[in-house]
Amino acid sequence: METPDVFPFPFSPYNIQKEFMKELYKCIENGNLGIFESPTGTGKSLSIICGALKWLVDHEKLQKEELTSKIAELDNKIKSLETTSNDWFSCQTEQMEFNLQKRTLQTKLDAILKYEKRMQQYKERSKKNHVKEKKAYIKSKSNTTNIQESDNASVDSQNDEIEKELLLGDELTDSENSEEEEEQQTHNTTIFFCSRTHSQLSQFVRELKRSPYSQDVAVVTLASRHNYCVNKSVKQLKNNNLINERCLQLQKKKVTRKEEKTIKRSKTTKSCPFLPGNQELLQAELLSNIRDIEEVTQKGEELSTCAYYAVRKSIQDGQLILVPYNSILHKNTRISSGINLKGNILIIDEAHNLLEAIERMYSASITGRNILHAYNQLSQYQKRYQALFNAKNVLHLNQLSFCLKKFLIIFGATTKSLPTDNISGETLPKLYTIEEFERTIEIDTLNIFNLISFVKKSKLIHKLRGFIEHYGGDIKIHENKKNKTGITQFLTAISNVSKEENITSTETMQNEDETNSPLILIMNFLECLENKCADGRIIVIPGSTVGQGIVKFLLLNPAAHFHDVVTETRAVILAGGTMEPVSEFTEQLFLAAGVKPERILTFSCDHVIPPENIISNILTCGPTGVEFEFNFTNRQNTKLLDELGRILINFCNVVPAGIVVFLPSYDYENTVYEYLNKSGVIAKICLKKHIFREPRSTSQVNNVLEQYACCIKSPKSPQNGSLLFSVIGGKLSEGLNFSDDLGRCIIVVGMPYPNIKSIELQEKMKYLKENVAPDAGQNFYENSCMKAVNQCIGRAVRHINDYSSVILVDKRYRYKMKMLPRWIQRTLSVSNSFGNTIGAIAKFFAAKRKNT
Repeated sequence: METPDVFPFPFSPYNIQKEFMKELYKCIENGNLGIFESPTGTGKSLSIICGALKWLVDHEKLQKEELTSKIAELDNKIKSLETTSNDWFSCQTEQMEFNLQKRTLQTKLDAILKYEKRMQQYKERSKKNHVKEKKAYIKSKSNTTNIQESDNASVDSQNDEIEKELLLGDELTDSENSEEEEEQQTHNTTIFFCSRTHSQLSQFVRELKRSPYSQDVAVVTLASRHNYCVNKSVKQLKNNNLINERCLQLQKKKVTRKEEKTIKRSKTTKSCPFLPGNQELLQAELLSNIRDIEEVTQKGEELSTCAYYAVRKSIQDGQLILVPYNSILHKNTRISSGINLKGNILIIDEAHNLLEAIERMYSASITGRNILHAYNQLSQYQKRYQALFNAKNVLHLNQLSFCLKKFLIIFGATTKSLPTDNISGETLPKLYTIEEFERTIEIDTLNIFNLISFVKKSKLIHKLRGFIEHYGGDIKIHENKKNKTGITQFLTAISNVSKEENITSTETMQNEDETNSPLILIMNFLECLENKCADGRIIVIPGSTVGQGIVKFLLLNPAAHFHDVVTETRAVILAGGTMEPVSEFTEQLFLAAGVKPERILTFSCDHVIPPENIISNILTCGPTGVEFEFNFTNRQNTKLLDELGRILINFCNVVPAGIVVFLPSYDYENTVYEYLNKSGVIAKICLKKHIFREPRSTSQVNNVLEQYACCIKSPKSPQNGSLLFSVIGGKLSEGLNFSDDLGRCIIVVGMPYPNIKSIELQEKMKYLKENVAPDAGQNFYENSCMKAVNQCIGRAVRHINDYSSVILVDKRYRYKMKMLPRWIQRTLSVSNSFGNTIGAIAKFFAAKRKNT
């Protein structure tokens, strides 16, 4: 298809938006891998929507026209043969060939027509029958709720049933997995849009609703059970793993007639009361109207049907599927979610940290406490059911126990050790390849693949948790009145009870971290051992005690887990506000995944903000001439901190409304604040600005931001706004908008270089140097710093009429100018005099006041 010149848009697009949409359209059509950079505030989301959906609509229209045209052409050839051919045998042979081609094309066309008909039926049902069916299901909601509540009361009394649930089965086959395999779509091309968080997906949904395609495209937002579950008894478990396990457990319907009668008499049910429910009606609602996660969940509650499975079933009919990072980038999650990338389009937004996200996703760590606790649970489970297991189950359980015992060797501990026991010997971190690690702890003779398969198919994690929950109170670990050792002493230590008391596994569970089962963490780590030896390293970090010791798998090659994505998809688009350095994506992701260089396309556009609306400056020294170099050695320098205090006071005097000051770390932010407070600088700043500090707790962020905005909107005299101390790479440095008065000045203090002595960083740099390029390791170190800085800068100027100032406080920035965003570079100046800087800033804001 030819690239169009005009794209439907809710308003007249900027030129850079037109260029963005054209390049995006061309990239998808040609099946390329695109890296698209569009500064925040340039309407990137709408450009992606209108460019990609324009291609999708054109592609589907052209596909249908081509199929219809080819079928008509074949019909004409068949008719022509009947009238012109004299050779009966030759005529029949050619007709058979044409009819075979026609049947293949007709099957594809029928699939498209069937899909269109189904979508039309969904829309009609949503319009005509929604009110009627909604009332019927709301009426029946009270009955299903009563069933649900009575279910919990009867579970504990059915001991025989519980025993069956907790025992491992005799046969371990794939059919044990109760997740349904979704029918893969074959009738249409799908666009998968991926972003980091659910809140960002919700923002994208809002943009979709105001786009010209809001009524024309079937949109499905995929999320976890945690987000979509409408069963309150399941949702209250809160932890994702617990919710998943309980959901699958409730779907088991294999009961005898006798058990079925008992269930009916006691008015209980083994299955979830929200399944199946009116799944088709909810699907019709989802595919006929664009809804975000909260709206889908609310609709599920209204219709008393499971929103999670309705969304899962809707994937095959969706044209645009919105998913969080993990659902796409993690292969097991992708498969279990029913996502089929083959021949489809993948757009990854906020992709500036994609490499790091993949590395985190496929890395794992476990502590000595996790290992000891998992071994304790497993040994008690084996002890109770040993006589009932078949030979295969006994073998695999013994192998798992053996593996846990050997993990402790790395800390110089045994299964009789306590989490509080001191670690003897080496206290420095050690690095291993996968092969070296397995050989060191003597598990190299085990088939890790088979062991992982056993745990998954047997649902051991779920059964083990059920065992602890249901029978923990009945299990009393042996006592030794003289000296308690081993498991008993371990349980005593972590439950903090008297040695004379009986220790139970339930008490152990209550004192363990409730957010994760220890065996889940162990299995995540074991899965990491399936990686190629060259793609990762294992780091052992001894703690002061056995429980505090850490074993961590570090993924070094994210391309190993991105290979399937780039080979299956038609096109991949990486989009972000700041994608520099692009070389990281091309070298470490695309080329390393086996992509041909000619398939890679890059596009970068300027900001819509006019140059006169932004002023940026590298400040090398303060009012008294002290040079700014906030390296690790100088950070405690009192002269430097005094000079920093002076410039902050000066900026508060000339900058209106909101100032955001970014510092390299939470610890340094605390150091700076405490010093400025003792020296009286904070009191002076408070004469002009109300001071806020970025909280370490995520739950407090919204409250701080609301107060920050309130003091800017309605300042108390003599104050004229707020100042917010934030952290580079923290909660406020990415994804938040400090538009208009919220961010009239962004001040970045120092350069946030990662700790060069970190064993993880050193190994990553070494890997890049050996496998990518001689200077790739050093470039990675520099880029880690500048990418974080660029994200902070991007918090300001969020629309075409916005204006702001950016001050980089460190003389080292003058050597990194080319690594800054291009829209900053066009107004960037290096100042060796603080007087010139403050004068230029004062003049800038004075001019803006005159124009308003």
